[in-house]
Amino acid sequence: MTEIIPARFTSASTAPTSARPARSRMGSKFLALTLAVGLLAGPIVLDAPPAEAATKKCAAKMSIAKPRQYSNTVIKVSKVGAKAKVTTTAHYKTTKTKKKATASKKGAANLKYYISGATPGKKVSVTVVAKKGKTTWKCSTSFKPKKK
Repeated sequence: MTEIIPARFTSASTAPTSARPARSRMGSKFLALTLAVGLLAGPIVLDAPPAEAATKKCAAKMSIAKPRQYSNTVIKVSKVGAKAKVTTTAHYKTTKTKKKATASKKGAANLKYYISGATPGKKVSVTVVAKKGKTTWKCSTSFKPKKK
């Protein structure tokens, strides 16, 4: 059975050789300092990649969710930054249509789409991306064209 003996802090000159710790006081202080610096510097070094852009959610809504062919509908974008650059992309069955606008001071934008001869009943997804500085807002909406 092993007996645990509590450590005693005595000066190195008065303690018997067998009672002295294996490390000197200077070595222990150096080890403690090294560990402390490593703990403090570790997360800073590991968590210091280049600043990534923040991505936030915006809101997008169609003025007419089921517009007739050869008519207009408006994508109403909100909850983006003031004066952010807004890009919408409508994903039709065979093509994509992009529109661009600048948001108002209140962070809203309206983008008008002409439906043309889009396939009736085929859902058209619209992705919205707004950017200002390092911040990006993303959201989406959709509409289903119906026959004229």
